This record gives sequence, C-alpha cells and structure tokens, in this order.
Amino acid sequence: MKKVLIAIVALMAVTFSAQAQKVTFSKDANLAFGSKVFFVEPISYLGYGAHILRGAETPGIKGGYSNEFFVNIMELGIRPTKTIMFALGVDYNLDHYRLDKEHVWGADSDNGTVWSNSLSMTKFKEVRYSRLNVHTFAIPVSFEVRANKGAFRIGAMGEYNLPAVVKNKGVTADGVSKNRTTGITTNEFTYSFFAALSYGGLGVYGKYSPAFQFADGIGPRFNAITIGAVLGLGM
Repeated sequence: MKKVLIAIVALMAVTFSAQAQKVTFSKDANLAFGSKVFFVEPISYLGYGAHILRGAETPGIKGGYSNEFFVNIMELGIRPTKTIMFALGVDYNLDHYRLDKEHVWGADSDNGTVWSNSLSMTKFKEVRYSRLNVHTFAIPVSFEVRANKGAFRIGAMGEYNLPAVVKNKGVTADGVSKNRTTGITTNEFTYSFFAALSYGGLGVYGKYSPAFQFADGIGPRFNAITIGAVLGLGM
C-alpha cells in the first residue's frame, strides 16, 4: 500500500511540474491541468440513471421507480495516444430505492436493520413517498477510446457505502405524517461494472452491481442494473 501511495504522489508531482497547456481532450481546459499525457480534472462528468432492482431472494420487495445520481469529484488520467485513455477517479453517488405504492420501508436505527412493509400493516392510509437513500463514495478505474467527438468507456469501481437513511411520508388518520430513520447498516464495501457511450459530451451508460446492498439479516437482499444518461465524457 505504501508503494502505491508513493507512486501516485510521484505521478501527480510529474503532472503538476509539467508545463501547463490547453488539454484539448478535456471537458474544460480551465479546470483540467497537466500535459498531453497526464492530466488532473475535477468534476469530469455527472449522470442520472434508473435502477432495475433484482431481488429474487427477497419475497415482498416490490420495486418502484428507483434511481441514482452521481458526480465525479476528481479524475486522474493517462493518455498514451490520441485515442486511448486510462483513468482513476473519485465519484460521489446517491441512490434512492423506492417501493410500489402498496409497500413502505420500515427501519430500526437501534439495530441498523431495514425491511419492506405492506401499506396495510402501517399507520399510513396512503403513501406519498417511501425512500431508502444510500450515499456512496466510489473509486472507478476505466479505459476509454475516443474518436473525434465520440467516446466509449468501460471499467469497474469499488464502492464505500455510508449508513442508509429511510424517509417516509404519507396520509394517516390524523393528517399527513413524516418519519426519518438514520443509521441503517449497509454492506460497507461493494463493487460495480459499467460502460458508457457518448458523442459531443452527451451519452448513455449502463451499470451492473452484483453485490447486495445489505448483508443477510440486516436488510433486503437485492442488487441492481442501472441505465441512464451521462454528461461530460469525451469532451
């Protein structure tokens, strides 16, 4: 680990010591700095996608419209040729997992568990929303091929998941009621595979997350396939 950190520091030192110039393959030359071979850039891309929840091992999970938002915090790139790029980044990701209108998330912050309840088993007569939110920091490693304005990227990422939050809002006998439960235990470390295709900085992406978001006995056993739009790749 120490050798890897030394190598990263040395690479960044070479990057910063290189004569600054316009990085034509970057989204914004004013944000990126480095040389034609190495570059560092904040906020290189962002995206929004819809989850297709897969939870065959969890009876009673009725997936509603679930989605994610992600933004790149920083990206370190190596470009050995005009068409090929290798990149290491840091991303922030926010997942919203929703159920259908007949089910509500239940949670217990005392023991960090979460489950799915039928609406008839709760105090709500009608549910306005029921969301299970997970905040994640990810380290994506990717390979990209560019041709003119087009770009194709493929890679994998390791993910560090923060404790989840459940937010419910619905109509009860006494009016509209809301509740919020924090500290839900997640699988701290998960991983995903992704691919993206873009033209002129606007594109589509797909992601497969085989790891379960929650450990057995802590929460529902589901994972997701995600499809969405991404902005910034190939600019």
